[in-house]
Amino acid sequence: MSWKNESLDKLFNAESIAVIGASDKSEKLGALTLKCLEEFKGRVFPVNPRLDKIGELKCYPSITEVNDQVDMAIICLGAHHIIRTLEQCIDAGVRSAIIFSAGFKELGPEGEKLQEKVKETADRGKIAVIGPNCLGAGNVRADLNATFFPHPVPPRKGKVSFVSQSGGVVSLLLYRSADSNLGLSKFASVGNRVNIDFHDLIRYYRDDPETDVIGLFIEGTGHAREMAEEIAKTTPDKPVVVFKVGKTPTSKQAALSHTGSLAGNADLYSAAIKQAGGLEVESIQEMIDAASVLSICKARPKGKRVAVITHSLGIALIAAQTLELHGAELPMPDNETVEVVQGLLDMPVEIPVKNPIDLLAKGWAEPRVFAEAFKHVVQSDTYDAVLTVFSPNYQEGIGGGMPVDEVVSAAKKADKPVVSVLNSPADRKPPGREELEDGGIPFFASPQRAGRALATVLRLASKK
Repeated sequence: MSWKNESLDKLFNAESIAVIGASDKSEKLGALTLKCLEEFKGRVFPVNPRLDKIGELKCYPSITEVNDQVDMAIICLGAHHIIRTLEQCIDAGVRSAIIFSAGFKELGPEGEKLQEKVKETADRGKIAVIGPNCLGAGNVRADLNATFFPHPVPPRKGKVSFVSQSGGVVSLLLYRSADSNLGLSKFASVGNRVNIDFHDLIRYYRDDPETDVIGLFIEGTGHAREMAEEIAKTTPDKPVVVFKVGKTPTSKQAALSHTGSLAGNADLYSAAIKQAGGLEVESIQEMIDAASVLSICKARPKGKRVAVITHSLGIALIAAQTLELHGAELPMPDNETVEVVQGLLDMPVEIPVKNPIDLLAKGWAEPRVFAEAFKHVVQSDTYDAVLTVFSPNYQEGIGGGMPVDEVVSAAKKADKPVVSVLNSPADRKPPGREELEDGGIPFFASPQRAGRALATVLRLASKK
């Protein structure tokens, strides 16, 4: 294992943390950081020479006077204090660090010189540094929030890990993940990337058993080739979803002043991401939705042919149009499928069966009809994936409803991606949602988001 991976492992799985620049003033970064560490199960050592205690915690005058092994130092000091503090961390045997402060490469030549000195110091001490000019990092599965941003909504634990240059985007990712019930593993806001850049974290996440899906928010990087190479090494085993900004003149300039990032040629970035097997998306919500499908549904597509099956054709048409607009194919059902569906509907006149496959009101009122039709469609060699559209039953004692158990069972046997749309209000989760997701079928209330997410995941088929 490289020293960077070893150091990052100490950061994400820290058992002891020193907060250098800890404060008892609630508005200070050092106080907010201690607040964020309240759920942390390890040892916390505040460092501030002007204080004896902060709350119930003993305060130390220097990191070198902490009589314990410190796995990570969170440095809440101004830019001009950083090099001296890193030297003390080296003397104390600290293994990793986070630097919040701005005042480096993003300010121009003088700041760039200071950042280079920080890099030389950290590299000499073999200390992996997240930052500077960043929000920090975290391990949701270990209740570690090494930032100055207390979570207003506790993140759900899972196996999706993110890297973002922007701290604000990290908070956005955490919010949207909570809204979408997406389970997270790790996150890092890398800021100016003094010695830990995208390629380093992609490499670390690739080897991390607690990460199954990787999401990247990129403004720009001076190591685009290395990043593409690490994506290419990772995507055969773990999908990598990428949202790149800096594609317009204004956003390019803003990226340079924000984190000192040269945004680069957007077309070259897109081509490199595609060639490496990454999945490029156009928004944070699309990243969250694609990651949700990839983390919940373990089956990977073998092609781009999708069947949409429903009892509500209008909603299904929205999903179908979205799928086709984003590269999916919706072939007509084969003759055997047509005969099966017509037999299940048992109508006095022959009903044409197309794609979307409309089971009419009978598909809602008689769960057996939907279950049998789905079972046949998902097993058909005509399709590589299935999207179901259903309006759940919120009323007790009137019959009808989605046959969730039968759908989950049939989907598992077919080993194909299945995504569900349950037409439902945002503030009232539909019945059957948890059973579907526990069974490997992601749920969306929006047919457009479901169609776009599935279409993104289907692009994996062309990368095999």
